[in-house]
Amino acid sequence: MESGESWSDRKFVLVASNQTPPSVTTRFGFSVSKRIGNAVIRNQMKRRLRTVVTNCDYSGGWDAVLIARKGSVGCTYKEIERSVSRLLIKSGIATDRLESKTR
Repeated sequence: MESGESWSDRKFVLVASNQTPPSVTTRFGFSVSKRIGNAVIRNQMKRRLRTVVTNCDYSGGWDAVLIARKGSVGCTYKEIERSVSRLLIKSGIATDRLESKTR
C-alpha cells in the first residue's frame, strides 16, 4: 500500500486506501510484530482479528491493514471487536456498529 489514511486508538492502527481500479471486495491484511509477544500470542491475535473482520459487514473497494499495538495484548475478543469496529466506522469502511454473528 503506497499511500492511504490511517486511524488509530490505543490497541490498533488501521491504514486504508481506496482500490484502484475500484473493486467489489475489500482486502484486509494483519500485522502483529514481535513486540506484541511470542509466536503463540501473535498468531492468536491474528486469528482474532481475522474472525472480527470476517464476521462484520463493510463496504467494498478498500485495501486495509490492521496493525496491533502493545495495548492490544491481553484484550478479550469483545474488546478487540469493539476497537476494530470503531476504527472501521471512523474510516468509512463500515457504516454501522459491527455486531458479531457468533454469540
